[in-house]
Amino acid sequence: MGRVIPSYMKSLERWSPTLFHLSGVVLVAYAAILAAIGLMDMSSPRAIFGGAGFTLAFLGLFGLCSGLTDRSPQLARVGSVFAVLGALGFTLAFVLGIAEFVEITSPAWIKLPLLLNTVWTVLGFLLVGITSLRTDAYPRSLGVLLFVVAVLFAVNTTRIAFLGLWTPSWAPFLLGSLQAMTMLAIGYSLHDQPTPTEPAERPIDRTV
Repeated sequence: MGRVIPSYMKSLERWSPTLFHLSGVVLVAYAAILAAIGLMDMSSPRAIFGGAGFTLAFLGLFGLCSGLTDRSPQLARVGSVFAVLGALGFTLAFVLGIAEFVEITSPAWIKLPLLLNTVWTVLGFLLVGITSLRTDAYPRSLGVLLFVVAVLFAVNTTRIAFLGLWTPSWAPFLLGSLQAMTMLAIGYSLHDQPTPTEPAERPIDRTV
């Protein structure tokens, strides 16, 4: 007998393609803002768009875990935890971005959890990608695209750690654009796919 999947997970699973599409659209705006910052010195709401875009992506990732529960329950459960932590972490980034944009000073310690967003993103998307490839729940292209999200985020974090936020000047826009296109591609790969909340049952043999 398959596991009982909570109704809110089923709902998010159905909305996963839309959530990834919305994430991609928001991250397109985020990449455009990064390009504008590279061309001129300006105050921008980049953290707002970045936080919102990845929050939507993690909600979509959480929905994908619903379709993996019957096929790989343990990995799907761990993936769900990473998705929730990622959604909370980037929601915090979104809120802090609003505060910064309206010139409200936030205490320094409240930004510390943001350092873990890289962990949730890389491990979460890698894990769900691996689980997707190990099962037949979703198209194989989805698992590859989830890997791409993790790799792009890891590369960008490494670049910032060693070179700085805006070095080289073209990198933020390029990596931001690739992240946006990957989210849109994930949404497209899920479009018109059945929601695999339960594994297919074998046909019943009938004796004539």
